[in-house]
Amino acid sequence: MELQLKFEILKSNIELLYSDSILLMGSCFSDSIGDKFDQGGFTVESNTFGTLFHPIAISNVIKSALTEAKNVDIYQRDDLYFSWDSASKIYATTEAKLIETVLEKRKDLAEKIKTSRLICITLGTAWEYKLKSSEAVVGNCHKAPQNLFEKSLTSIDKMRKEWESVLSMIRSVNSTAKIVFTVSPVRHTKDGLIENNRSKARLLELIQQLSVEHKLIYFPSYEIAIDELRDYRFYEEDLVHPNKIAIEYIWKCFVDFAFAENTTSVYQERNQLLSQLNHKSLHPESEVDKNRMELVQRKFKEFRERNPEVD
Repeated sequence: MELQLKFEILKSNIELLYSDSILLMGSCFSDSIGDKFDQGGFTVESNTFGTLFHPIAISNVIKSALTEAKNVDIYQRDDLYFSWDSASKIYATTEAKLIETVLEKRKDLAEKIKTSRLICITLGTAWEYKLKSSEAVVGNCHKAPQNLFEKSLTSIDKMRKEWESVLSMIRSVNSTAKIVFTVSPVRHTKDGLIENNRSKARLLELIQQLSVEHKLIYFPSYEIAIDELRDYRFYEEDLVHPNKIAIEYIWKCFVDFAFAENTTSVYQERNQLLSQLNHKSLHPESEVDKNRMELVQRKFKEFRERNPEVD
């Protein structure tokens, strides 16, 4: 008896190596996968400007970084200053300090875009919040009064035109990068379930249209969570965010999807050594355990000598 609706995920041509630099941008799912890369010893940058959900919000920070834009749209709340393009974790207590922080992060992001071999974009929602005063789609509302914004479902055509331009910019500075798109499996229930499904449908169609001309790679994190892991035991208590079991499952799918064969072997060996190194013995002062630790440390040293690119 089959208890899961499984589907085959064809291996991509990414062939990721430990020597490759990785850039992740988008929804909180990017942070979850970014943590797995970081824990695995890879060189990874995740959400330089914090968690961003809308395709245009993500494209805005990429364009600002690659054009070396100096203007920063600022919102002040009490004694704190925020950027409309950034998540709330990007803030300062003075306007000057916020501008300095944002411009520095733009430099960092531009460098990452130019040097990363894997650029992974996770789209979260097609519902946009447009600032009435400037007509700009914001990355975060920063708890500002809702009457400052106009909420609407962005058309596929608008998002496609925006991303066609951004993808051309990325290719102009990094022609060899593998660009992966995925859709976050996190449901935006505050918009409503019907509204969330309409939103996700637009994101999926957007990626499909872009893939035809721009040779994008699609990773089906959304389908894995929604179809293959179709059970609330794979979600947190909010019934919206995938839990650790689901994230681990999707991560293993991504490893099979994107890693070179040797990278997978090195990754597994590193994990085994770390597990042995972090094992808590009942008798840490015994000669047997001391000898075990010496052996593990020696193996780890040999591993690092063979794989200097692994953190």
